[in-house]
Amino acid sequence: MAMDFLDPKKKRAHQIRLYIGYALMAFALIIGSAVLFFEARGFDINRKTGEVIQNGLVFANAHPESADVYVNGKREGQTDLRLAIPAGDYTFEFVRSGYRTWKRTFALGGSEIERLNYAFLFPEKLEPAEVRPYASAPAFATQSPDRQWLIVQQIGKLAAFDVVSLGQTNNPVTPITLPANLVNTTAGSDAWELVEWSTDNRHVLIRHTFKGGSEFVMLDRERPAESLNLNKHFTMTLYKAALRDKKFDKLHLLDKNGGTLRFGDSKSKQLSVVASKVSAFKSYGDEVVFYVGSEGAKKGTVHVNIRKGRDTFKVRDLPAGKQYSLDITRYDDEWFMAVGTDTDKRAYVYHEVFGDLEQDNPKVPAPIAVFRMQQPLDAISVSANTRFISIQSGSEFGVYDAEHDRRYQYDTKLKLAASQKAEWMDGHRLAVVTKGTVNVWDYDGINIQSLVAAHPAFVPFFDRDYDNLYTLSPSANAKGKTSLLKTPMRIPSDL
Repeated sequence: MAMDFLDPKKKRAHQIRLYIGYALMAFALIIGSAVLFFEARGFDINRKTGEVIQNGLVFANAHPESADVYVNGKREGQTDLRLAIPAGDYTFEFVRSGYRTWKRTFALGGSEIERLNYAFLFPEKLEPAEVRPYASAPAFATQSPDRQWLIVQQIGKLAAFDVVSLGQTNNPVTPITLPANLVNTTAGSDAWELVEWSTDNRHVLIRHTFKGGSEFVMLDRERPAESLNLNKHFTMTLYKAALRDKKFDKLHLLDKNGGTLRFGDSKSKQLSVVASKVSAFKSYGDEVVFYVGSEGAKKGTVHVNIRKGRDTFKVRDLPAGKQYSLDITRYDDEWFMAVGTDTDKRAYVYHEVFGDLEQDNPKVPAPIAVFRMQQPLDAISVSANTRFISIQSGSEFGVYDAEHDRRYQYDTKLKLAASQKAEWMDGHRLAVVTKGTVNVWDYDGINIQSLVAAHPAFVPFFDRDYDNLYTLSPSANAKGKTSLLKTPMRIPSDL
């Protein structure tokens, strides 16, 4: 065998065979890579026609689990489902016995991924049960971010509350009372208003308004004796207050409309100035503040600024107004923010503004979306999963989807009271009480559902797994009285 390589012809033939083998291997690698490349982008072969098609990918899941999935009227399986289907127009329906059908129609693009993993199937028959009776409608109620604790003001008592544990089957109630002389009890016309909860699910910042003024209280539901009146604690008048990085002892404090915004530490009582002539603000994390202020602005206008650390940048100008709506968040590790004023009827959505503002020659950032509403703005808010930004103007909504860079604008046609604000039920649904009934709908305005009776002053409360809905509702047994009701979100056989 070794002697063959002494023959030049045999040696040349062997080299040719090697080169052909290498070429075939390279060709196979190229073809394989091409196949993987086009498959990764959704390309496929129609087995019936032989045509090259481009697929999209759809993930389908629902609450509760194991719903049948119909695609354009044909059953394709049960959730949890993954479907690679050709680009085109589709209607997906999630069906489960005893529940209302969830349905969505959309256009699926080639290589696109559509995640229908948020479908919520509400029971066809809703059966509320009383948890706790009240002599009349409570004036204030709020739920912790982990959806485990519900705080309800006791009837006729300004400084007394019930703490209801939604995480336990029998829903035990613990009464708590704020320390004597903590709040002003002499002025009359008292009302509590939620500002925000700390992420420790123990402390909640609330505003007490009364005839001639207001004050802010940091309520400690575990140790109510340690609750703080921030106005007294910092010996200053407060127009607005908010948590810094959602921590109960770190605060942003505004002394008046168009006043000085300060950072306050409740443990050390130290105060430091953040900005002047501020009318509205929203903070994110420990060092970013998005705010509207008039310092340096032309008459009739205000600046929309963002402060990061010690640096402040102007994002845009707005017409001056009485009310400003704004919010800021991070989604997929990127910045998103929106702002508008009641005089403009527009909301401007921005993305990653620091890329333009932190350059040596800063550029004015351009909005990625502008929503033009029919009426003045009522609110801007971010969903629980930070993916969506909602702009509300009465019953009209604009929603920006940060994941897909999509815009939705629709009118729910619901009869909302003046300045009544919808709240995010979860990461994908909005909720509001109209005509004495809880209504919820998906972020894009579809699958609107009417649920159970409730007082319009209170948004619906859900437990941690969304298996039960809690509402403060007119009593079915006694006229003029109110009940805290619990309504299962699963049919009896699924509980």
